[in-house]
Amino acid sequence: MWINLKKIIWKLRGVLIVVPATTGILLGMRFVGIFQPLELAVYDLFFQWRPSESIDERIVIVAINESDIQKFGSPISDETLAKLLNLIRKQQPRVIGLDIYRDLPVPKQYGSEYQQLVNIFTSTPNLIGIRKVIINQDGSDVAASPILEKLNQVAANDFLPDGDGKIRRILLSLKDKHGKTITSLSAALALEYLKKENVSLEVVNPKTQQYKLGKAIFSPITENDGGYVRQGLGGYQILSNFRNFQDNFYTVSLSDVLNGNISQDIFRDRLVLIGITAESNTDYFITPYNSTTLGNSFPVTSGVILHANIASQLLANALDGRPIIQVWAKLTESLWIVMWAAIGGLLCNSRRDKRMLTSSKLAFRLPWKILTIFGLGGGLLTVSYIAFLWGWWLPVVPTLLALFSSAIAVTGYTTLSAGETRKRAILSVIPDLMFHVSVDGIYLGQVNYENEIDLLYPDFENIGKHVSQILPPEASDRQLFYMHQAIITGEMQIYEQQICVNGNCQDEEVRIVVSGANEVLFMVRNISDRKRAEAAIYQKNVELASTLDELTATQKQLLESEKYAALGSMVAGIAHEVNTPVGNSLMAASVLDNATNKFKESFDRGELKKSSLQAYLEKSKSSSEILLANLQRAAELIQNFKQVAIDQTSLEQRSFQVKDYIERTLISLAPQIQNTQHQIEVLGDNAITIQSYPGAFSQIITNLVLNSLTHAYQDIEESGQLKFEITQQADKVLIMYSDDGKGIQPDDLDKIFEPFFTTARARGGSGLGLHIIYNLVTQNLKGTILCESAVGKGTKFLITLPINLEL
Repeated sequence: MWINLKKIIWKLRGVLIVVPATTGILLGMRFVGIFQPLELAVYDLFFQWRPSESIDERIVIVAINESDIQKFGSPISDETLAKLLNLIRKQQPRVIGLDIYRDLPVPKQYGSEYQQLVNIFTSTPNLIGIRKVIINQDGSDVAASPILEKLNQVAANDFLPDGDGKIRRILLSLKDKHGKTITSLSAALALEYLKKENVSLEVVNPKTQQYKLGKAIFSPITENDGGYVRQGLGGYQILSNFRNFQDNFYTVSLSDVLNGNISQDIFRDRLVLIGITAESNTDYFITPYNSTTLGNSFPVTSGVILHANIASQLLANALDGRPIIQVWAKLTESLWIVMWAAIGGLLCNSRRDKRMLTSSKLAFRLPWKILTIFGLGGGLLTVSYIAFLWGWWLPVVPTLLALFSSAIAVTGYTTLSAGETRKRAILSVIPDLMFHVSVDGIYLGQVNYENEIDLLYPDFENIGKHVSQILPPEASDRQLFYMHQAIITGEMQIYEQQICVNGNCQDEEVRIVVSGANEVLFMVRNISDRKRAEAAIYQKNVELASTLDELTATQKQLLESEKYAALGSMVAGIAHEVNTPVGNSLMAASVLDNATNKFKESFDRGELKKSSLQAYLEKSKSSSEILLANLQRAAELIQNFKQVAIDQTSLEQRSFQVKDYIERTLISLAPQIQNTQHQIEVLGDNAITIQSYPGAFSQIITNLVLNSLTHAYQDIEESGQLKFEITQQADKVLIMYSDDGKGIQPDDLDKIFEPFFTTARARGGSGLGLHIIYNLVTQNLKGTILCESAVGKGTKFLITLPINLEL
């Protein structure tokens, strides 16, 4: 049985050796991403080959085309948009998606047109606007309409293109820079539409983020799914299963809707998407259908059509059972590739193929196995395409390569192994010493004698001798032992040894294999250089380990030093600022204590008079007021050293007088202001009161004044005038802050609120002061801030805050 098994293994040696090696190389190439472009190209090709689909009647697109832009301008005005939305919502659609940025009024003024649009926004609960969450290369994003943001009717319109710029992945949700999860526009529209179908998102497995929506179960893709290799992921993504993009939705233009050239019920109970399709717009994307690689190709796809297609896919997944593109596990894909590689290798394992196909007309002769391999390749492509129609993305490119490369490699291996001359040529270039020894231990001579290899023992003089006569006893016994092991087991024996002759020592790696019925083949490699290198590397590793330990200890010491230095600086700053009010409090307490002692002495002597009591009460009252004011001042100073939290729940909200609070805040800045000649004036009605966060408000006032002191009067010797003007308009408070400093350069004016932007970095400026002000005003206090400046004339900041933040 063992002999028959050895014969089978010998016959299949080409498959057992070549196929694993070939497949391993292919899998390695796939795992490093070499085949990714080809796999994605085949993926696109399957989309293009897919049959056309009927129009999805659940979706209507209101397209703002080129003629609409020429007629109404770009962007369209608030009045036009309000009229459009009003006409659409009269037909009672299920949901309206506004794929147009509306973070600012158009035109840029808060007039009646803008108020009309605001009224539409606030009275349309099924309207969803957009914001851009993913930051562009220039570090910017696009905010949503503040009205829709406040109503929580905002979704992300971001797409994630692959390396070649195509959209193959669907983004269902993502997190913004504050860590808040934002649903994509397509997903938000689909979920709103499905509410009337009593279909909602259900959690199947929170650990794997698996969700159920109607008939569909969604699982997020990983970075190595399908043909992707280490694809950067963000948010919750699934693979696209797009419909054909050509004429797949009812589409009407902006002019048609405004002129009434539409049917009365075209929007009723439908998902309506409003977006720009004009060629002059840059909102265009490439999909698997936008290709010239075989199949049909379409022009680039506008963003609104892409959103409609994704929403259509999600609705079809949930309601119609449309398949979601899925992939096999990597192990399953690897086994699939290995199976086809083995098939190709087994078909081409024989050395010669005598069966030929002939044709008298075309006069060609082809081996039948070649035709079989190509037929299997075509069948594999067909099976993969059918699986794609059912929602499975199988590895096509690496599998075809495994089939053909294994067939070619095995054919080449059997051809090479048949030529003895080629075998000798290969042996002649092998650097190892190779010689035969009989099973009795008789030295039979060197095999690759054509090589110039330095020998410890002469070759021809030792032929016919027993190895014990040639080698030292220890070395000969070792060789005989491993030689007998090779004969008994049939496996290659490998060991290392050191041979010393006449003071010359050599480290060797010895390999022994059975080469015939009565002989074995020895392959001896001189590894002296390698051993010396290993010893040197080991010594270097010991030294590096010691150095690494020293560096780690030094790093810990430096970190501790930095921590204590920062702590000391902070404590010194707090002590310096709090010292004055605490000292004043101590003085007032001392005066009060002295007055109390004198009062007690008069009382004990029975000399207490009405005038003494009145004097004591007045001194107690003034001392108490000083104590209370200074202790409150110390408490406020300590509070100012705390970092302003972004989360509103970390701030204390209360009612306070604006002018009085600004004046109190300026008191805390007295050490900085007193060192200058500048004057600060606060104008306004003392009765103006707001319900807000005093901590954030104080931080804004502090940063504005310090920003002026740092930048506005640099290199200016004249005294400056800083002014706060407070007015009230309806339910808003307007705070105008101005200085008469040197102003801001026009090129810098648009960047002053960006983080880390500063023109005073050489003087220690961090570039965070105005950025903190902007975040506090717009996020914490729900207000707005504008800046006006002219070089040489100073700078003005207009801050608008709500009277009552709770409303």
